[in-house]
Amino acid sequence: MNMKRMFKFRLPKIKLPSKKFWFGKKFLISIALIAVVIVGGVFAVNGMKKDSLYKTALANVAEARYYMKSAANDNMSVQFFTGMREENYAQNGKADKTTPFAIINVTSKNAGLKEFNQIEGTIKIGGEQTPITLVQNPYDPQNFATDLARIVDADKSVEVTLFIGDTNHPTFTLQNTMGANAITWKEAMQIATEKVASKLKDGGKFEVYVKIVDNMAKDGGAFWYVQFITADGKTHFCVIAPDGSVIG
Repeated sequence: MNMKRMFKFRLPKIKLPSKKFWFGKKFLISIALIAVVIVGGVFAVNGMKKDSLYKTALANVAEARYYMKSAANDNMSVQFFTGMREENYAQNGKADKTTPFAIINVTSKNAGLKEFNQIEGTIKIGGEQTPITLVQNPYDPQNFATDLARIVDADKSVEVTLFIGDTNHPTFTLQNTMGANAITWKEAMQIATEKVASKLKDGGKFEVYVKIVDNMAKDGGAFWYVQFITADGKTHFCVIAPDGSVIG
């Protein structure tokens, strides 16, 4: 057997396209279509990654506050928020089983409440009145709170009356801190997930906290604060306005 013949290879004669072809309409359109497909594919992959991260975030919510209602007078402010959070609350990058909550939070604007260990009162939700006992915060003697351990619909009216001493019984009619057109907690989390997507690993372990911050003291309004805590201890966050714009 002739080994040289076996390995001998001649290039076939190939007729190259003319200059007219390279600069013709059909060729340019074909190149444009290929570019569109490539760019579209990149955006599709990025979109799939963000969607996958959002689904991971939704399955790993450690705390979510659905809405907040608040009111204030010259002496104190009252906040009411409801949602779900971990039964065993721990910021460790892993979300465990959650339970519903409804927190009433009272903060004194002066030192008038420091002498109390707890405050009695009532809360009226949609016409249904319930007695409450707010316990003093061990880290802040001017702050008191209690948990109703249930979820309350946002459209329910909320009224809180406090019994401070024998004669001081202020009543607060709470209003939503965000307008009717504000985005929901899930929409806020999706926006935040897209914002920090480059810092989160697709399929990685992390937990999410979606909270509402209402800066009544400085009349700054309410906003969404979304925090991501990874299993390796890293923290990422995003601040979102009620209209969905990212402000931090």
